[in-house]
Amino acid sequence: MLTIKDLYKDKMNQSLKGLTFQAEKGSSISLECSNETSALLADIILGKELPARGEVLIDSLTPKDYCRRHPGTIGVIFKEDPLYEKMTVEGYLSFFYKLFNSDMDYRDVMQKLALLDLGTVMIKNLSYSQKRRISLAREILKNPVLFIFQEPILNMDRDGARLIIESIKELCTKGTTFLLTSLHLKDAILVGDKAYRLDEDGCVEINNNELPISGRITADEDKKTYTIEKIPAKIEDKILLFDPMEIDYIESEDGFSCLFVRGEKFPSSLSMTELEERLKYFGFFRSHRSYLVNLQRVREVITWSRNSYSLNLDDKPRSSIPLSKGRLEELKDILKL
Repeated sequence: MLTIKDLYKDKMNQSLKGLTFQAEKGSSISLECSNETSALLADIILGKELPARGEVLIDSLTPKDYCRRHPGTIGVIFKEDPLYEKMTVEGYLSFFYKLFNSDMDYRDVMQKLALLDLGTVMIKNLSYSQKRRISLAREILKNPVLFIFQEPILNMDRDGARLIIESIKELCTKGTTFLLTSLHLKDAILVGDKAYRLDEDGCVEINNNELPISGRITADEDKKTYTIEKIPAKIEDKILLFDPMEIDYIESEDGFSCLFVRGEKFPSSLSMTELEERLKYFGFFRSHRSYLVNLQRVREVITWSRNSYSLNLDDKPRSSIPLSKGRLEELKDILKL
């Protein structure tokens, strides 16, 4: 459906370098990148910008040819998506239903996104989460073949995020292809079938469905303790030493490990593999290739959809950490669930 091969583009300090991936019909691809970079990529896919090098094809057509032959079949929601604030929810969606000459029942779409009881409410009086669901409802009325969605669950409440994730999964089963982008790796992992990280060196796939790795702590493994274990982190010219129980979770960012302690981030010189080995007897669990989480901080295990899970922590910022499907059973064994 969407093929991007060796794409290069520089504009206004935003760069796409060697971007390559293929999104099949009915699949969802997530990219961790800046909003400016994702907007540049969206402009290329929509035929508004030409690539400096490489190839972008939608159903084997260039973006301009595709948009000319199949107008109105690409859904787009950016992080900033202005709505007609003085219209009611139903009035707004009814307007676009007619504008798109949609063959879908807009009230059915409202019901699926829990908007039916808000039909007579003016959009300006709604929460951010409700407005994002209205944006999604509007684009669903296009019955899109391809859907570009920037920050689908950023700053959403839990129920709103769940509704959006469920809608994405349902649309995929009906053949819609999604390109989802987010500033945050956690969100990218949660919403897409495949997740990629974009940086100055190109595009790296993040395995989002890993199998358990042998050697990780299990429920019946012999208990071992260390009399002293400190985890180093460096801030400017200082080396800080953290007690393992101070650490809420650890995230891999661009090949480096970052410790999260009481809502603050501290870079560590140790790799994720080294940290996993040193912390496995202190109750840390590799919930995802890019995350180590202190199980003492886990407050909830959240199921977003059949294949999307996360761990909610009771740390200061109430963090939400991705949980790979392949790690779920292992976690249940450890926690005796």
